[in-house]
Amino acid sequence: MNEKSTLDRLFRPDSVAIVGASPQRGSPRNAIVRVLLKHGFAGRVYPVSPSHAEVEGLKAYKSVGELPEVPDVALVITPAQTVPGIIAECGVKGIRNAVVFSAGFEETEAGKDHAVRLAEAARKYGVNVMGPNCQGAWSVKHRAMLTYSPAAQNLETIQHAPIAVVSQSGALAGAIGNSLQRAGMGCSYLISVGNETVFDALDALEWVVEQEDVRVVALYIEGLNCAERMLAIAEKARKRGVQIVVLKAGRSEVGQQATASHTGKIASSHAVYTDVLEQAGVISVNSLVEVLSAVEVLAFLANPRISGDPKGGISVLSSSGGAGALLADHSSENGIPMSEFSPATADRLEKLLPEFARKANPIDLTGQINTVANLFRDTCNTIAEDPRTEAIVVQYASSGRKYLQEDGELFKSLGRELPVIVSFVGETMEPEVRRAFREAGVLLAADPSITMQALSLIYRRRRYQSLPPLPERPPLPERPAPRDWEETMKFCEDGGVTPAKWLVLGPEDRARNACAGLKYPLVVKVLPSDSEHKTELGLVKLRVQTPEAVDALAAEFRAKMGKPGAGILVQEMVGDGVEVVLSALRKTDFGPVISIGTGGVAIELYRDVTHLALPVTREQVLAALRKLKLWTLLQGFRGKPAADIDALADAAVRFGDQFLAASDVQEFEINPVIVGAKGEGLRAVDALVIV
Repeated sequence: MNEKSTLDRLFRPDSVAIVGASPQRGSPRNAIVRVLLKHGFAGRVYPVSPSHAEVEGLKAYKSVGELPEVPDVALVITPAQTVPGIIAECGVKGIRNAVVFSAGFEETEAGKDHAVRLAEAARKYGVNVMGPNCQGAWSVKHRAMLTYSPAAQNLETIQHAPIAVVSQSGALAGAIGNSLQRAGMGCSYLISVGNETVFDALDALEWVVEQEDVRVVALYIEGLNCAERMLAIAEKARKRGVQIVVLKAGRSEVGQQATASHTGKIASSHAVYTDVLEQAGVISVNSLVEVLSAVEVLAFLANPRISGDPKGGISVLSSSGGAGALLADHSSENGIPMSEFSPATADRLEKLLPEFARKANPIDLTGQINTVANLFRDTCNTIAEDPRTEAIVVQYASSGRKYLQEDGELFKSLGRELPVIVSFVGETMEPEVRRAFREAGVLLAADPSITMQALSLIYRRRRYQSLPPLPERPPLPERPAPRDWEETMKFCEDGGVTPAKWLVLGPEDRARNACAGLKYPLVVKVLPSDSEHKTELGLVKLRVQTPEAVDALAAEFRAKMGKPGAGILVQEMVGDGVEVVLSALRKTDFGPVISIGTGGVAIELYRDVTHLALPVTREQVLAALRKLKLWTLLQGFRGKPAADIDALADAAVRFGDQFLAASDVQEFEINPVIVGAKGEGLRAVDALVIV
């Protein structure tokens, strides 16, 4: 239903019907008509109203069936109970797109039946429905403002820019659009998807990333349906040079409750969203302010120049030693490399700059820029020509406005070659000034920290654009869920994690005979099927030295559980290594995911875990591990040998593939996996399977 040509007609229509249009000024039913006309829509507009002959000077029609042509889109704003029937009328007429503004559907108990009937009508008659309970869409270049949004009503003019906005909140969509317009940036598309009864945020995102007038998309979400689609959409965006930026609500427990009550869905784990979005090359931000900053940077600044030199990075010129030091601090915090000037550049700077100036990066130009003609210009050109310079930052401490007027054309000329950020302290520039520089590839930043945050965005984008394509390999044959400890350990072994040597001690068994093949000391504990929280309940004992102690502990554990016939697990102690958790979970918004991180009893304390959507590649696992504190331990810490990282990465890939093949398994956790020294492989100590 959502084929490209249909969506082109939705967002770039030549004709629009407004079902429920009203001549009553101040009402949303009237505002939809007025907004469309106010901003210069050049197509045909057909109000549909059974009780009015004319709306805003336009002839009104009593029903959809009476329209003189088949419009590209119907805008529907009538009571909820009437909407399913109107969608059916649209389908019979041949209208393939509808935007439903009306509320009173999934967000209310009484409206859920209306939502079901709306979806049925859309499917039956082949109508693509955006909404209900939405604020519509802005298509700026086409002047199709399909909305009653107060933001669109209050704007006198609209500006076009390669920035798209897709939002599950209509009010926030309007606020972002208003901010972009009033800041002099503009936007290309703004889409409020509402309840997503038929057409959802990812349907909108998939369309906008393919548009020629989009370089960055801001996506506000509370939760996604079939979120695994995001990975393929993000890959498509990367191929086209489009960057997706996501602001997700529901990070806190209170936030999740608020999200659930507002949208009728429970937001899934914020940590999973953050990690999987990074896996997909999507930038996550935490506030609306960060959204607005990010889209400005990503829409207008080029990627850092590729130096191909380990000593390459950003080059900084400052009129203040203190401000330069702050920039260096912020570059370290944001992981931005500072360039080391090449010998040739260092020689030129030695001749150019006064003796008391700092000539290394960051350069302190001192007050001589006020008295020595062309000192600033010559220094800028010198570092721009250095092959190690990937981006340039010019930092002013005071009188920045004066210097900007004098050197603005220099910055704009440099901006055609590489990213340039002019950073101020406490000074702000008018929107029209910012716009002129922005369009020349020069960002005006109000503070050194903002400067480095902007640079971190374009470095991340450059890194994400080099991500490999999604893995394509045939799935493993379907395998049944493990039914007992033996099958669970076989699953681990097939996944590249060798189980510690073990046996299950029955109530009639005696350790002296049963454990004769095991090497002491031993671990004695109850099976995971009998208790998921063995440690907290005192049902685990380490370093057991004698058969008599094994028998005594087995009897004690059976008594504590009240299960006299329970089998008791006895394992050999595993030697030194790094404790890691390796687990897979099926029911997330992104489908099956694998989690890997610091394991053992402290997993919930440290929460040093990362998540990846399955299937994964070895490279993705290694990249995810490098983000964790665990990585320091794996590398070898305080004299410890480096761990077998290669074996861990390979096992994560195999374990994930096996989990995908075992469709009856909802969760499979191996905790801890003991990662031995390089070449020694992995050992599984404990595992929990939920079917």
